[in-house]
Amino acid sequence: MLAHTCYLRDPRVRREAEVLAEQGIEVHVISLSERREAAEGREARHVVVNGVEIHRLPVTKNRGSSLRYLYEYCVVGVLGGLKLAQLRFRGKLNVVHIHNMPDALVFAALIPKMDGSKVVLDVHDPMPELYMSRKRGRFSRLLVGILRAQESASFRFADWIISVNESMRENLKAKRVPEEKIVIVHNFPDEQLFPVCDIPRTWPRTRDSLVLLYCGTVTEQYDVALAIKAIARLANEIPVKLRLLGDGNKLSEVLNLARLLGVGNSVEYIGVVPIDGVREEMKKADIGISCHRAGIFGDLYFSTKIVEYLTQGLPVLSSRTYTINRYLPEDCLFYFEPGSDVALAEAIRLMWSNKAEVMARLIRARDRLPDLSWQAEKRKLLAFYSELLRQ
Repeated sequence: MLAHTCYLRDPRVRREAEVLAEQGIEVHVISLSERREAAEGREARHVVVNGVEIHRLPVTKNRGSSLRYLYEYCVVGVLGGLKLAQLRFRGKLNVVHIHNMPDALVFAALIPKMDGSKVVLDVHDPMPELYMSRKRGRFSRLLVGILRAQESASFRFADWIISVNESMRENLKAKRVPEEKIVIVHNFPDEQLFPVCDIPRTWPRTRDSLVLLYCGTVTEQYDVALAIKAIARLANEIPVKLRLLGDGNKLSEVLNLARLLGVGNSVEYIGVVPIDGVREEMKKADIGISCHRAGIFGDLYFSTKIVEYLTQGLPVLSSRTYTINRYLPEDCLFYFEPGSDVALAEAIRLMWSNKAEVMARLIRARDRLPDLSWQAEKRKLLAFYSELLRQ
């Protein structure tokens, strides 16, 4: 596998690699180096974790400009391609599994493909749609055209395309990817990390506060600022607080907005928490929240965190977007119109004043959890690989 990611902190890449290794398949993952403090010492370039051989490239992931991302993508493509070639000369690679972004990273598999390796492209996010949801400017049309061209060429080069939900299947088919070439492996949470716990007997957990929890990346697309504006609307009406878990390029703006609107004391920033510590944070909250935006990317997006909230007994407030509504209907979550802090504040009011409805929707949502777990998805991945390795 090759991915522009920090392997140990990427749930999807790590789950897929470890599931295959559990079956006795020799798995190598080529990924980025972790950012470490000087006191922690130099990170090993090669290490084995849970049966997976990790090869770390001398590149770290840094949030920055488009040029920074382009630099990282190019370096990972070149160095990753050289490492794949090296592994090939040590022994045949039956399958090369590339995780986007970028899609063009798939061309790093050129030498193994020429030798007969099957190439799988795992499309986590659609690059043109993601760019269009974030950028505006005079060169946007040109850049979108470039992204679409590299995407189309990458799809043709790959033998198989794996993606993350049924809306993405529709998106890929619309881009002329043959349906028989598409495999969907949903990005649902692992029950070993998020075992389904009992529904709380009382809600909220205390009578004098209502605690919202946001877990994830704090970027423009995920619009955490919307929750700050809603809390400001509810000041002196409902004792609502927001706990933030994660990081991102909009974090400082979100915290500054809270201070500007006079609700700084109602927002607690927790920081980045290891994935095995997230459950403990969820136990301290009353509501899980997702404020993601709608649009060309947002309507393709499915938040794994929503399902994780539900496994831990948290009712969920979510933007009403196409894919999430497709998997979890109106009677399961408390939906609000994307981008509307007025609608979000009204949904919080509804929950605060109607505790019986909160419990009813939580129970209906949890009835769907058996179909929304990694345990079901890994069987699909193993069946796909079993067939692939027989070819």
